[in-house]
Amino acid sequence: MAIDYNQGHIAEQYQEAKKQAWRDRVETYSFMNRIGDITGKKVLDVACGEGHFTRLLRRAGAARVVGLDISERMIALAREQEAREPLGIDYIVADARSIVDQEDYDIVVSAWLLVYAQDRAALASMCQGLACRVKPGGRFVTVTTNPGVYSFRPDYRKYGFEVELADAVFEGAPIDITVNLADSSLEVRNYYLPIEAYASAFRAAGFHDFAVHIPDLEPAAETVDEGDYWDYLLDNPFLVVMDCVRD
Repeated sequence: MAIDYNQGHIAEQYQEAKKQAWRDRVETYSFMNRIGDITGKKVLDVACGEGHFTRLLRRAGAARVVGLDISERMIALAREQEAREPLGIDYIVADARSIVDQEDYDIVVSAWLLVYAQDRAALASMCQGLACRVKPGGRFVTVTTNPGVYSFRPDYRKYGFEVELADAVFEGAPIDITVNLADSSLEVRNYYLPIEAYASAFRAAGFHDFAVHIPDLEPAAETVDEGDYWDYLLDNPFLVVMDCVRD
C-alpha cells in the first residue's frame, strides 16, 4: 500500500486529513511543544508535505525555514499556499535519504517520515540522510507512529480514523490506517519497528541523547465542552515524538 502522493487527489486528501481535531489538539501541540523555542534558528522540515508544520515553524519565529519533500504535488500545494500568503519559506523537491554535503540547520524536523521504513536498512538510510542535514550539536525532532500500538490494539474510530494490524507483531509488520474524510477515505500503510531499532539507527547515523515522548493534550482542549473525549487517545497514544542531538 505504498502511497504515491503525485497520483490523483492523494495530496489533497492528505491536506484534508490534517484538519481532523486530534491533529491540532494532540499531534501539532505535542510536536511543536517538543521542538521548543526556535526564534532566530535555521530550520529544515523534511517530508514537509503541503507545508502544514513548515508554516507553523516560520510563524514560531524561525529565521529561515525550508520545506523538503519527495512529492512534486505536495511541494506544489505548499508553494501555492506560499504564493497566497508569503512567509518567506523555500520549498524543494528532494529525497530525504539522499546524502548531501554537511548542512548547517540548527534543527531538522519531520512528521510521519520514519513510518515508511519497512526494515532496519530503510530506517538507517533515512537517519543517515537526516544526519547530514543537521549541524553538529543541532537537534532532530520527529513525530511518528507509536510502536506500542501492537501491544494495545486500539480503536480510534471516534477520532476519525481506523487502524488495522497484523495478527502478530514482527519487524516490518503493517500498520494500516484509514482516515475517514468528508466524501472519501485515505488509506496509508505504516510499518512497525521496535524502539530499539530507532535508537540504534540514530546512534549509528551520528546522533546521541535519543528520547521518546508520549503526546500531550493542548491545554485549551481541557477548557471546552469535550469532557473525557480525549482520554482514550492519550491513554492509548497513536503517536510518539522522538528527538536526538547531532554529534
